[in-house]
Amino acid sequence: MIIEGWQVNNFLTLFILVMILAFQSRGSRVKTSRMFTYIIITTIVLVVADTFARIGENRGGSFILMAFFGNLVMFLLDPLIILFSVIYIDCWMDEKNKNARKIFKVVFQIFATLNIALVLADQVLGLKWFFYFERSNYFRGKLFMARAVVLALFMLLVTVYLVAFRKNVLNDYRRTLYVLPVFALIGTIAQILYNGINTTYTAGSLACLILFISFQSNDVNMDNLTGVLNRRGFDIRLEKMMKSSASGDGNFTAVLLDIDNFRKINESCGHEEGDGAIMVFADMIMDAFGENCKIGRIDGVTFCVLLENASEPEIKEGIRRVRNSLERVRKKCDWDESVGVRSIYETYNPGINMNSSEYRKHLDSLMHEQGV
Repeated sequence: MIIEGWQVNNFLTLFILVMILAFQSRGSRVKTSRMFTYIIITTIVLVVADTFARIGENRGGSFILMAFFGNLVMFLLDPLIILFSVIYIDCWMDEKNKNARKIFKVVFQIFATLNIALVLADQVLGLKWFFYFERSNYFRGKLFMARAVVLALFMLLVTVYLVAFRKNVLNDYRRTLYVLPVFALIGTIAQILYNGINTTYTAGSLACLILFISFQSNDVNMDNLTGVLNRRGFDIRLEKMMKSSASGDGNFTAVLLDIDNFRKINESCGHEEGDGAIMVFADMIMDAFGENCKIGRIDGVTFCVLLENASEPEIKEGIRRVRNSLERVRKKCDWDESVGVRSIYETYNPGINMNSSEYRKHLDSLMHEQGV
């Protein structure tokens, strides 16, 4: 049995992607990690589709249907990796230039949607634009190369997007993020020139591996237990938002929440359940305030949420949801009746002459002063 190059390539690519997915941290509830997971899963689906397509093309006969569906999936989903990459990169940016960045993302969404419509129309109407089969043989359509060039241009546009808004990317992540669009672009160009091995997905998997090793699996700014920002990461975000507020780019509100009488859980249920309670509490906060807010674990059971331009009713509603969620879990787990949620919130005043660490301590003092 002769093992071909594409078989080795696809197997190794799948192995890398599956391993990354298996070791993906608990931070998958955080938007950055969730988008990273979408990129990995989409790439896995595309590599499997490529494998099906090649098996079908090589064997022909009754296997040709496998080749058709494999190619159809690849042509339909290719642009989704580009779209997810843009959203993933955007997750590592601060809140400036949101409107300009939104225009970029809308363009990528239109491209992904239009591609699906055109590919389906091509196959339903037999237009032979992108790919087709005759006598069990695969052929590139008359618009195949044009589509491939557009795909490469959009991958280049991801790099342009990152360069154009590089000042909005947190410093710890700026350089590493370039591997995502650059590797994908190199892989696509190689794929256009040589069809023997699908270098696009291989390059993408290597980029994901680098991102995973660099900070996705061991992010120095992420709390390992809950997947939200740790104190260091929170202070970085807070500092940026304080500077933005001081320059007139909008205000924000800080909401401090913690589990009141948490020691009762540890005393009656043990430290393992205590850790579980902290993880659940982080999920409750994320569910209550939304994935786009900035959440940090700044102490053992104390979390802080940063909300931009939020109204007081919205803030109170978020706190109410957290309280109700914890109450339901308290009854279900039979925790002590004194276990509850303490909270305070304050809209940041740019006139306060404090750095992020000092402001965080200021919030903590408000929590202790109010005794709620």
